[in-house]
Amino acid sequence: MDKVKYISIIIIAIASVVVTILVANVLLDTTGKVNQGNFRVSDVIVESSATLKEVQDEEKKLEKLSDIAFDVSQTNTISILIESNAEATEINIENIVITEPLLKGEMKISQEGHDKFDVTPELTSLPIDLEEDDGKYVITLLIDNNNVITNQSVGEDVEKIQYDASIFNALKVDVSQLKFNVSFDIVIKDTTGKIVKTNINLNIPTDETFSNGMSILRQDVTNSIFSIVE
Repeated sequence: MDKVKYISIIIIAIASVVVTILVANVLLDTTGKVNQGNFRVSDVIVESSATLKEVQDEEKKLEKLSDIAFDVSQTNTISILIESNAEATEINIENIVITEPLLKGEMKISQEGHDKFDVTPELTSLPIDLEEDDGKYVITLLIDNNNVITNQSVGEDVEKIQYDASIFNALKVDVSQLKFNVSFDIVIKDTTGKIVKTNINLNIPTDETFSNGMSILRQDVTNSIFSIVE
């Protein structure tokens, strides 16, 4: 009996050591783990509307709104605020996936004030110039559906229009066909060489954009938590 008891104690001790090693490996593996708050997405605000350009036939006499033709672009500005307890040396937008709206013109994406790129399946990343405001990193992205409507006029019954996204209603455009989804990762490298990332996923523009002519909406950032890549 003593021999059996002794063997049992040895087996339990070995099992305890194995479990301790496995737990330690899990705890020490930082890949994909929350980055202890070094970077935090504190705000994401999406502003959506539209821009109009009148297309006029100089020989045609303009007597009412329906005599004017318009080219219309749908515009979106995504403002991202990142609070930081560490200094970033590099920020990139990666793994960009944009579902094309049913009504698609010339879709472009850019960091505000920088070169614009065509939205294509091949465009999966976008370098970001570091911009700070009051100790926080700011990323401002523009995603526009340019010339989604071209050379179209409002109906005879329309007496007034606004130069914003409400034009789509005046043109009797099915606004659901203008909506799309955008998903991307924000990847940050700090001065220690550590790389972290988080995902942003948005459905834009919203119905409010078309009913009010524009929208400025704060997004839920609860799930936008940075995790360690390496």
